[in-house]
Amino acid sequence: MLNRVIDFAIYNRLLVILALVASILAGFFILPRLNLDAFPDVTNIQVEVNTEAPGLSADNVEQLITYPIEAVMYALPDVEEVRSISKTGLSVVTIVFKENVDIYFARQQVFQQLQEAKEEIPLGIGTPEIGPNTSGLGQIFQYILRAEDPDIYDATRLRSLNDWLVKLQLLPVEGVTGVLSFGGDVLQYQVALDPMRLLAYDLTTEDVSAAITQNNRNAGGWYLDRGSEQLVIRGEGWLPSGEDGLQAIADIALKERNGIVVRVGDVADVDFGSEIRQGAVTMMMRDTEGSSIDLGEVVAGIVLKRVGANTKRTIDEIQARLPIIQTALPEGVILEPIYDQSDLVSKAVTTVVKALLQAFVLIFIVLLIFLVNIRASLLVMMSIPVSIGLALVF
Repeated sequence: MLNRVIDFAIYNRLLVILALVASILAGFFILPRLNLDAFPDVTNIQVEVNTEAPGLSADNVEQLITYPIEAVMYALPDVEEVRSISKTGLSVVTIVFKENVDIYFARQQVFQQLQEAKEEIPLGIGTPEIGPNTSGLGQIFQYILRAEDPDIYDATRLRSLNDWLVKLQLLPVEGVTGVLSFGGDVLQYQVALDPMRLLAYDLTTEDVSAAITQNNRNAGGWYLDRGSEQLVIRGEGWLPSGEDGLQAIADIALKERNGIVVRVGDVADVDFGSEIRQGAVTMMMRDTEGSSIDLGEVVAGIVLKRVGANTKRTIDEIQARLPIIQTALPEGVILEPIYDQSDLVSKAVTTVVKALLQAFVLIFIVLLIFLVNIRASLLVMMSIPVSIGLALVF
């Protein structure tokens, strides 16, 4: 059999040379498109379902949310394991599939099955959501937002800039599946009810909540014909933002009493506030003289890579977008990268290339010693890059 292969190669030299050139070109074509990562991703095929349930204890979360979700997920095909964590106000269910299952098919199956689980969860205690399509090694880029003058841009404004500007600029990057925010205060419009005033006007918390909900929506009225034209009719009821929004909430009518309209502002204090948080992000840096400078509280962001995406290419596109984001930020707010996995990827690739070059030199020396023929040694050496190229293609 081997003799036939050798005879075929000798009598069809042109065909062999063309196959060799095609293999080399294919290798050069595939090489720039390789998914370069610093670490091999050994994470199994899994989908997470997260549910926030503010105010519920861990045992209630387990009984009312976690168990119904787990029960329906076992019915999915190719499921190896379903595990969960129930904490105060949070349920995390992880569905692990077999290795041959496509991640997007798995997410689709979980999404469809999740609709059945939602029917078993009591209304109003939490809405299950599928987690981002990433793995344990998906945190490829981290940055901070800091202000040159913290009195002008405090942690609340920095968090709003990150959530509504920076994140929206990074999400369109190919390979990015999500951006996590840490630090700062999440801005809220808060209505602080006064129980004594509620009793005085014979109102309940549900009355105030329903009134605010009903007065914060738009309504469509379809069309109105006017000759050859059609006028679009709509009712605008969305509350404005900023200080005008506070006044609009305070002016919402709750009831009429003795000819006097009782409004939200009569039973509550309406003001800006922040979401309850359990942590903060601070930063210190050193100047040119080595002295420590406390920058105070900052806002951090972590970019999550999509499963199967090219880490190096994704980070390169993020780096190319950073100057655009910086120009969109207000003057005095700085976006500063603090972790970039592309440096690690480049060093890993450099190590591999260096090891291959050293191996080529050693192999050539050994072949030259035993064959005592430079031409034969070079021919044998050519099989190494060709075999690597074929391995990359197939």
